[in-house]
Amino acid sequence: MSEFIKKYEEDRGLSEKIASYIPGYRGYKQKEVRREADKLLRDFMVRKLEAARSGLKNVVREIADANAVELFKTLNRINAIMDRVINKVEHADYGYSGFFNLIKIHEDELDRILDYDYKLVGACDEISRLAVETSSAANAGSLDVIPNLLKRLESKLVEFESAFSSREEAIVSIKGGV
Repeated sequence: MSEFIKKYEEDRGLSEKIASYIPGYRGYKQKEVRREADKLLRDFMVRKLEAARSGLKNVVREIADANAVELFKTLNRINAIMDRVINKVEHADYGYSGFFNLIKIHEDELDRILDYDYKLVGACDEISRLAVETSSAANAGSLDVIPNLLKRLESKLVEFESAFSSREEAIVSIKGGV
């Protein structure tokens, strides 16, 4: 069971503890909690990635002022990747099957998806850190270090996108290719 679910189990109120004794309710509620936790994690990742993208706006300004055309092209490519990644995370499948769905996804499978998402948060932190570092370098006028920072940022974004695609493939395989 994932750490998020354990925390929820400890923090739930008396009425939910009582309701958990109703036959069928407990399993339904646990799946719902997992789905909500998955959504919250992905929303958190989207906010971190959007903040990173926003932080790169002043880098664009500095690069444009310095007339560094190649850096501008690189930054535009990074922004395109960032937009694509944010869109994928924001609109990703929950990995959840409803009560009446033909294909059922079990709690352990939902936990795997949730744990996978939790690991992706670390990658978001790294992307955010690199964006802040790039922004700080631009503010300081250190354009000589920006190409390396942008290269690392682009690499981390591509790695994150690949890892997130693996998550989507895992969901499809759990659902049986449907």
